[in-house]
Amino acid sequence: MEKRIVKTENISFKLAEIPLTRKELRNILNYRIPCLCCGHEMIHPDTYTELIENPLLASNALTVIPVLEPYEKIMYPVERQVFNMLKNLSVKYPDKNFQQLLMMKKDVHELALVRIQSIIFNKISFYRRILPEKEARWLRSLMIKTNDIIFDPAPKKPFSRRIFITKIKRIVKDINNIRMKDEIIEIARRLPRSSDEVCAFVVKNARKRPEIIALNLIHPAVGTFEHLQPKSLKGANNSLNFALECSYCNNSRHHYPLSVQIEENPYMPQNAQLHIDKLISLCKKGIGKKEYIENLREVLFNLSYEEIDLDISKLN
Repeated sequence: MEKRIVKTENISFKLAEIPLTRKELRNILNYRIPCLCCGHEMIHPDTYTELIENPLLASNALTVIPVLEPYEKIMYPVERQVFNMLKNLSVKYPDKNFQQLLMMKKDVHELALVRIQSIIFNKISFYRRILPEKEARWLRSLMIKTNDIIFDPAPKKPFSRRIFITKIKRIVKDINNIRMKDEIIEIARRLPRSSDEVCAFVVKNARKRPEIIALNLIHPAVGTFEHLQPKSLKGANNSLNFALECSYCNNSRHHYPLSVQIEENPYMPQNAQLHIDKLISLCKKGIGKKEYIENLREVLFNLSYEEIDLDISKLN
């Protein structure tokens, strides 16, 4: 689908006062609230900060694993699989740290990743046969350079999924066949992210410091303030425009409008309902404010072009 740019003048905030301070909104992350976008349980940023300051994360894996085990339940699926792999390896190699253990597995996972990538690249390359001449030439050039990177065991610059998709969008942006354009972009988006495939996580993180690898197992679940209307589109920098979202979903969205985030996360409307149900439950216990929930519902409704239509009847 084409990205729809939201005009800021179409979004009205009826509240004259900011319903929650940053501190009050941040406090809600203490209560196991699900992410607005993906629905996963989030942890408070202070918990993550405590882990950052823990010197044990740079130690051998047998020392680090007990530190991370309390957070295993909130790890995302890929991170949990990697954590279990590291636990198993640490039994056999008790003196090695996380970085050393991942490096032991890097080659086999890199080959697995290249297999997945090459299948997707072949599907994209097929469109050279039916694209207009200019776009076909650009696509051919991109695919040659991309294949040179992924088939080189030690490329000067590693492959970037994000950059590749951006270049694909530039190539197809002016073609008249909207269906073909959407197909090509959709295929490119199937390229695995480190959050999608264990092999991608291992390849991306294998050369990082052991404490960074440990933190990356937890980081996707850290709660953040997401600007519903992006700052680049003049979105307000307060709780009238904030929602609580995990670091993974926040970082994945970049500066795109909410409508684009929904395209890439089709279950977001259902997850947003789970999110607001939790907010209502907390509000009835004196945590949070009714006005914040009402405003959040309206802003999501408007920015999503009515795709997110939340039921807040339990609030009254």
